[in-house]
Amino acid sequence: MRLTKGISGFDADHLIEQDMRTFQSMVYHLVTSEQRAKAVQFIDQPHVVYMQAVIQLEDERLTILHHRLMPYIAFAKFDEELSFQFLTKTHLHKYFPMRKCLTSDTLNTLLTQDKDLHSLSEVEWNYISHFDSKTIGDVIFNYWD
Repeated sequence: MRLTKGISGFDADHLIEQDMRTFQSMVYHLVTSEQRAKAVQFIDQPHVVYMQAVIQLEDERLTILHHRLMPYIAFAKFDEELSFQFLTKTHLHKYFPMRKCLTSDTLNTLLTQDKDLHSLSEVEWNYISHFDSKTIGDVIFNYWD
């Protein structure tokens, strides 16, 4: 996957912010359609590059991440420490139309420090180095401050 300038949340003035209400609607559609599912919490911190929904799906507590600036969705095991263990939940993709649901394989791909492959800015490369980001998921769903 090629990372575009601004995906980290830095140098992102050219990107359009995604709508939290639309994300909430998609999550509510999921939890009302799936058996034994419920929404536990929505988290929207403006300084973070993603929005979150915590849901209970049968015996599993999941975090659904929606990138704030790109139409990307990711699924992860719930973890209060913001250390995401990404999951592939193909059967849930249908609840997020017009969004690209990223797989764990994609998100766990090691970040190639090949500047020709990615179109990240120098500022973003500096943050990647400073925070020792290793994977594509570390960059897309970062908690850099």
